[in-house]
Amino acid sequence: MSRVKGRTIRDFQAGADLWLILDDWAQRNGYNLIAQDQYSRLYQRGIGFLTAPQRLQMTFTGTGYRLEAYVWTPLINRILTLMLMPEEMRLESGGFLGAIPRGKARKQVNLLLQSLGQPPIP
Repeated sequence: MSRVKGRTIRDFQAGADLWLILDDWAQRNGYNLIAQDQYSRLYQRGIGFLTAPQRLQMTFTGTGYRLEAYVWTPLINRILTLMLMPEEMRLESGGFLGAIPRGKARKQVNLLLQSLGQPPIP
């Protein structure tokens, strides 16, 4: 379980158009903005009943940007899996827990990373 627990995190530099690219990507891939503040936006795809929601948070750090992408497992889903599923799962390949939603999220986040000129998540 420890191989998939946590978030996939990338720190990088990008231009001022990052927020426009991010909003366009979110709309094309079915991600909804669920929270934001002056420096950060949190997007989610899915509601979590049958498949765990996929989340992406982008934060301006003052010197660049931090992307945090993960599959979030709501408590009801964790209970139904006898607490075998961690609350947050990384998108990197490997491990069988949450393989389907993690794979879908990885594919979508890699499209965003490509449009930002960043290397893909393996």
